[in-house]
Amino acid sequence: MTTVAIFDLDDTLVDTTARLVPEALRRTAEALGVPVGRLNAGGKTVDEVTAPCGPLDPAQLEAAARAWYDPVVPELAPAPGARELLGRLRGRVRLVLLTRGDPQRQSNKIDRAGLRDLFDEIVIRSSEEPGSKADDLQRILSGTDPKRSVVIGDDPNDELRYGAALGCLTIDVRTTPLCTIEEVLTQAGLLE
Repeated sequence: MTTVAIFDLDDTLVDTTARLVPEALRRTAEALGVPVGRLNAGGKTVDEVTAPCGPLDPAQLEAAARAWYDPVVPELAPAPGARELLGRLRGRVRLVLLTRGDPQRQSNKIDRAGLRDLFDEIVIRSSEEPGSKADDLQRILSGTDPKRSVVIGDDPNDELRYGAALGCLTIDVRTTPLCTIEEVLTQAGLLE
């Protein structure tokens, strides 16, 4: 049975926090007319980012959302070793990219980082859609043995938790560098 390797995008294959968040915060602060320091830099959604500003009227919220979710993405370099790892795994495992966010923005990130051609399947779930990565993982793993699957990401409360609950090997890129993942998969018996 084919091994399935499911990768998260943000802060796994592309360092989006360091590369994109500061600019998104600047745009959002400018749209609201507040200092950047007033925003919640650790927020992932416009509601979380703007929470310290108090309740926003509908026009302010719309302006903040446009600024925060701007689909324009600058050139992005993949994380060191990401393209090489994916290239070595291609054809040996089924490669799936699973990400959540604004579909146009996520798609633009994938293209700007030059990763689209390396995956057998790309799943982008809108932040506005009901459901979670758990639902997507169940669909991706349908008809496969989860014990022959690996979920690679950076969020222990999201893809890593759901992958573990489904019986997959999980690899946290915050503690396991991308350059060692192939070795981890070999030792786990998931690569020939």
